[in-house]
Formats: sequence, structure tokens, C-alpha cells
Amino acid sequence: FAIEHVSRISRILKQPRSHALLVGVGGSGRQSLTRLAAYMADYVLFQVEIGKGYTSFEWREDLKRILRKSAESETHSCFLFTDTQIKEESFLEDINNLLNAGEVPNVFPQDEKQEIQDAMRKIDKTRDKSKQTDGTPLGLFNMFIDRVRDQLHIVLAMSPIGGAFRTRLRKFPSLVNCCTIDWFQAWPEDAL
Repeated sequence: FAIEHVSRISRILKQPRSHALLVGVGGSGRQSLTRLAAYMADYVLFQVEIGKGYTSFEWREDLKRILRKSAESETHSCFLFTDTQIKEESFLEDINNLLNAGEVPNVFPQDEKQEIQDAMRKIDKTRDKSKQTDGTPLGLFNMFIDRVRDQLHIVLAMSPIGGAFRTRLRKFPSLVNCCTIDWFQAWPEDAL
């Protein structure tokens, strides 16, 4: 049972620009199997630590760190986010934007954008001439977004219990449109 789900998650992570929505009750193995699949693929796993004083400011800072690390390194990464970590609905709006466009609008101030463009310029110079950008700030930032889309795989772990799941899927359509869904049923007796 677990091997089926690990192979599904692994297959999703190995596909280009792919994301997963794992649906099942708590304790069904969604997070553990995602960690195992990410380890098997040799991906860096990111997960935010939600504390008592965690606000949208800390969320945006964590997102910026995840986006920069995934775009500025050469390794793929996996961002595991569960429904228990949703303290504000704006978190899901940001995830929705990431799934759909590969960026969160207005998350980077101008000085950080400049740092990103400098980092992308270094990477751009090492690439093949035919793949290089024109070197403009917009071209370099678009390269950053493309690298995020290529190298960051988002895995959402959600519980179908209650009306919140249905409401969130209606409000944020990218959760369905841009993710491969894996349903975690109750574990069979012989698997326990």
C-alpha cells in the first residue's frame, strides 16, 4: 500500500513542472511518504514551521527563501505544505499563484529583485549562447520564474473531512488544475 503511494508521488516529482495534491485523513502517511519520495529523488525538502506567532509576514519571508533557494541552486526541491499549516487563507492564495504562474506577485521588494537579477546574471552567463537571456532586468527575472517553475515541486497534503476542503478547491482552482491528485484511502488490514 505504501509502496504504491511512494511510486505515485515519485512519478509526480520526476515529471517536469509537476505538483501533487495528496488527499487523505491525518495519519494516512501523506507527509512521511512525500519525505521518502523526495529523499529517493535526491530533492531538497522544504516545510514551513508554523508557530504561535506565525503571521503572513513570516509566511512571505519563508516563501522568498524557498523560491530563491530553488532557483539559485541546480538541484530540484520539494515544498511540502499541509492544510494544518494554513493559518490564513492568504497562504493558499499565494500557493495558488505559485502553482499557476510560478511566482507570488509583489513578494520581492526592489532591492531583493536586484539581488535575484544579479544571481540570475551569473547563472545566465554559464548557459549555452542559444539559451541566454537578453540581460535586461525583466528577462533575468523571467529566467528566475522559469527556474522556480522547473525546479520547485509543490506537494499539498489535505484532509477531505469537513467543508473547508471543498470551499478551498472552489476558491483556488489551481489546487485541482495544476496538481496531480492522489487519494489516500484507509490502510488495509494486511498493510498494518
